Amino acid sequence: MFTLTSNGYKYFTLNLLEHLKKVGVPWKLCIVCADKAAYQFFRGQTIPAIQAVTLLPDTGPNISLFGTTNFQRLNRLKLDLLATFTSYPEIQHGIYMDGDIAVYKDFVPDIIERLGAGGSIYLQCDEGTREPCCGPPCTNACTGFIAWSHGVSPSLFQVNTHLALWREKPEDQVFVNARMRDEGLAFQTLPRDLYPNGAFARLYSPDSPLKSVAKILHYNYIVGMDKQRRMKVNGDWLSQLF
Repeated sequence: MFTLTSNGYKYFTLNLLEHLKKVGVPWKLCIVCADKAAYQFFRGQTIPAIQAVTLLPDTGPNISLFGTTNFQRLNRLKLDLLATFTSYPEIQHGIYMDGDIAVYKDFVPDIIERLGAGGSIYLQCDEGTREPCCGPPCTNACTGFIAWSHGVSPSLFQVNTHLALWREKPEDQVFVNARMRDEGLAFQTLPRDLYPNGAFARLYSPDSPLKSVAKILHYNYIVGMDKQRRMKVNGDWLSQLF
């Protein structure tokens, strides 16, 4: 279980940790820090974290907005980490999750069961329409939540060997979806009611019955600090530091 964080994203990662604590998961999340400031922050909070081998420049305490140069650097570092972790034979199952996720239940048993039933990689569906569980296959998989079994090729995430593809549009989600198509990989997407994406965040008010069904809610789609505001409205901002 790992996540990637930065100085601008540290409070979202801290909020994610508060969710895991509240749910009482029996596993630990590995926090990989993209810059030195994030690493120093978590050390100051006595929260275990590791530094990326190659640290990115610290761009300050604000979120790196979608499409900016630093956002692209973080995307590429995420892919490098996925390529590394999928190459380790001792990791039978792995899960990557973004920091802007609210966790309502321990999802790991469900993920392990799905991986054991077939399919080497599962991702969220990132389409903007709600589909039934057995509807048409999802055409846009989300790289904010990825679960895999050992045997998934690290080449799905290796930018250095597919630089032309990366340079066309340097976004991790675009890259991974293209690589899965190129490899002919029959990826699986998770049920939308259990693993909703941010297109439906407004539906998850504190008293929404949808919360009793969902295991997580990924707050993608929402830009900048509007992400935090929506989490607060939904009762999903648990961090007391910011």
